[in-house]
Amino acid sequence: MSIAEMKLKAINEITKLENEKALKEILEHLSKMSGESGVDKPLNLFQYYDQIKDQYGDTLQKLAQ
Repeated sequence: MSIAEMKLKAINEITKLENEKALKEILEHLSKMSGESGVDKPLNLFQYYDQIKDQYGDTLQKLAQ
């Protein structure tokens, strides 16, 4: 299923909803998702430090010298 098809299906399902609370939750979720996909979000590479150190420790040590 293509992205365009998924968007149309989501829109069709949303138009069927009559519950105000559910619609508010969907809107909040969509706004969070669109905010998270921004380019300005910093990358936290420190979480991968131990894995990188274990895999490339010798190489990193040679580069540091």
